[in-house]
Amino acid sequence: MIVASAMLFGACSSGSAKDKDLAASTTTAVDVGSNTVTTSAPGPPLGSTLTGFKDLQVGDCFEELTDTATEDRAVWLLGCTQPHAYEVFLLTDYQGSGAGRGTSYPGTTTIQDFSEQVCFDQFEAFVGLRWTLSDLDIRAWWPTEESWARADRKVICTVVSQSGDKLTQTQRGTAR
Repeated sequence: MIVASAMLFGACSSGSAKDKDLAASTTTAVDVGSNTVTTSAPGPPLGSTLTGFKDLQVGDCFEELTDTATEDRAVWLLGCTQPHAYEVFLLTDYQGSGAGRGTSYPGTTTIQDFSEQVCFDQFEAFVGLRWTLSDLDIRAWWPTEESWARADRKVICTVVSQSGDKLTQTQRGTAR
């Protein structure tokens, strides 16, 4: 099963709501573009760094924020040896029909289909095993109609445990 999310770098919606095992509540602020986001919901996992969602790189491991006002603008970046839910395995731009700048939004279904397919196609190259044989799953984020109007075309593919257990190492080349 591919878990999918629409992405908006100013704000976006998420396709799943999992319980988080996060530390005590704290107040934290992060600059995400022209906005400063403050969260007072459950505090950061130990050793994490608050980073903008748009700043993620391939190989980054992270936890989502549980503050619904900021959950799709920033994440808790962690070392991959620390317990985490997600690891980025692909960053790409939407390249399907209507991908050019100044074009109208192709629609959620079109963007979602492209995003899920590109993530599926690249999963084996990162993990070392076909997705259909793996005990890992895929979660993808893609542009929303609102972010599309601001020239957002970014697709983010992540590896996540099918069981919901935290990952404690990079999944690159694990063949699991």
